[in-house]
Amino acid sequence: MAMGLAGLPSREWMIKDAKGRKYSYDSQEEAFEELHEYGEGATVWTREVYRVMFVTKSVDGWKQVPAPEKKQ
Repeated sequence: MAMGLAGLPSREWMIKDAKGRKYSYDSQEEAFEELHEYGEGATVWTREVYRVMFVTKSVDGWKQVPAPEKKQ
C-alpha cells in the first residue's frame, strides 16, 4: 500500500455466546465486565484491524482472549 493510504491499526472486541451470537465492545475491560451476562460458555475475542475509508480489514482474524486473573 502506498504511504499515507494505510489506516492506523486498532482493536475490535466481541463476546461470542454459547449459541454463536456475537456482541461488539469498545474495549477489553468493557467486554470482560459484561461477559457474565451472556452465560456459561461465552468467551471474549479480539482482532487487530485497519480501517481505510469505509473498509475494515483484519490481518490475523479473531483470537480468543483468556480471562484476566481475578484480584483477591
